[in-house]
Amino acid sequence: MTTDVTRTGGAGLPAARPAAGRSREDRSREGRSRERADFEEFEQAGWARRSGTYDDGFGRMTAGVHGLLLDAAEVRRGTRLLEVGCGTGRLARAALERGAEVVATDAVAQMVAQAAAALPQALVRQAALPRLPFADGGFEAVVGAFVVNHVPEPLAAVAELARVTAPGGRVVLSCWDTPAENLAQGLVAAAVAEAGATPAGDLPGHSPFAPYASTEAFAGLLEAAGLRDVRVESARWTHPVDPGRWWQDVLDGTVLTASLIEGQDRATVARIRAAYDRLTAPFTGPDGTAALPVAALVAVGTHRR
Repeated sequence: MTTDVTRTGGAGLPAARPAAGRSREDRSREGRSRERADFEEFEQAGWARRSGTYDDGFGRMTAGVHGLLLDAAEVRRGTRLLEVGCGTGRLARAALERGAEVVATDAVAQMVAQAAAALPQALVRQAALPRLPFADGGFEAVVGAFVVNHVPEPLAAVAELARVTAPGGRVVLSCWDTPAENLAQGLVAAAVAEAGATPAGDLPGHSPFAPYASTEAFAGLLEAAGLRDVRVESARWTHPVDPGRWWQDVLDGTVLTASLIEGQDRATVARIRAAYDRLTAPFTGPDGTAALPVAALVAVGTHRR
């Protein structure tokens, strides 16, 4: 692990302003608003469908960064901790094992139900960033594992996390590194490109978080939200998994990545799968297990006193 840093109408009445008369800025703003709403709906519907399949597959891989997140947030016995985007509760469970007082949220009702059933010691609520039902400064630590890359308004989301963090408390977030580094996911995207496939249907091209997916931009995001002493660390680990199982884990445990494959005709899926098998072969040992490289960025910021 390394540290990186008018017209007038009839009878003299004002006529309604024609739609074509709206400024370019107004139309651009409305377009961005629709895009954000569409992305949020796409994400939440996708995660609802995967609430029963995420944890045992893709969720097991993401847990590789949980210890680092809790360490960076200085979570210990008695820490008042908020986890956002809790999914089925893996990270919240690890925080409870450290003795923290845990509140966990997720935007998807199906995920909340699973986490609440698994974590009777925690308070689990449904809430979507950037709208949290908590008072200012209520938590000593706020963590989010791979959630900021799934929200429609990243800056507003991080500012909301800063709002509910107590003075001197920490906000700790993770996002995926570039596909070239995070090959566990990147190999699937590379296979799609090699097969010459394009997403089927009207799907989001990328996450609104995409402009922030670098060390410098991620740090800048937290600073723009009002956090100080920001640092970004690079986390690396390997995920041992059968390649065939991982193909299914990606389909069952991701939304945007899986959308590259979903809806394709059978022949196209076969081409993508053949490319995927070829790309994973160099990482696969004699026993058939692939050691897939995983890479993430972890950003830490402190609430201003």
